[in-house]
Amino acid sequence: MQPFRFFQFCLFFATLCVLPQPTYAFDVDLEIVLAVDASGSVDDDEFHLQLRGIAEALRDPRIQDAIRSGPRQKVAMSMLVWSDAAFPKFAMQWHVLSSPQSAIAFAAKVETFHQKAGRSRGLGGGGTAIGSAIDFAMGMMASNGITARRQVVDVSGDGIETEPWHGDAVMLPEARQSAAQRGVLVNGLAILNDFPTLDKYYQKNVIVGPGSFVMEAKDYTDFKRAIREKMWLEIVTRVSSVR
Repeated sequence: MQPFRFFQFCLFFATLCVLPQPTYAFDVDLEIVLAVDASGSVDDDEFHLQLRGIAEALRDPRIQDAIRSGPRQKVAMSMLVWSDAAFPKFAMQWHVLSSPQSAIAFAAKVETFHQKAGRSRGLGGGGTAIGSAIDFAMGMMASNGITARRQVVDVSGDGIETEPWHGDAVMLPEARQSAAQRGVLVNGLAILNDFPTLDKYYQKNVIVGPGSFVMEAKDYTDFKRAIREKMWLEIVTRVSSVR
């Protein structure tokens, strides 16, 4: 290599070294757990309406555009089916959504989840352990190996928290305190068919974090509208979790 060209090469390389290089501290813009109520107050039809509502929201082009609206253009999503604290919880694998195709593929798995974990297979029933569900969802996010700008637990349900009938359980005050300490937002979707003022209960006792909110569904048939609006707000929100 000629001396002048060698000098040019060294100068170019040195310039690259001193220029600020892009760094990505996060894998995705958002981690979100969709925590679905399957307690004793929720019958099979109502449970399936929740799954279909989530699936239809994921197929909505507006939601798909929202998924790609952040700096990383990716959202990590999972679903948790919860009920009584003493009963097993059922969690889906994490899926990173970054395109309409990936959202549609996840929607198909959500919609058919009951075939693998339906009431006939021991899913759900018993009391309403909201705090235990939030605690479990936070554990899902802590162990998935994904880093995100924001972490959200999206709790949907039709009742207030009930006292554990068997053994100890993480109750709402403890779960909310832990979420606040970890910088995890908890949002709520209150289904009002059994408790007309459940939205007020969720506002006071369930949600936590800057920008957290409650969405209302009049009943389970209204769930698909509410979850679509709620999911869009959760994805496009730019309020960072406190860490």
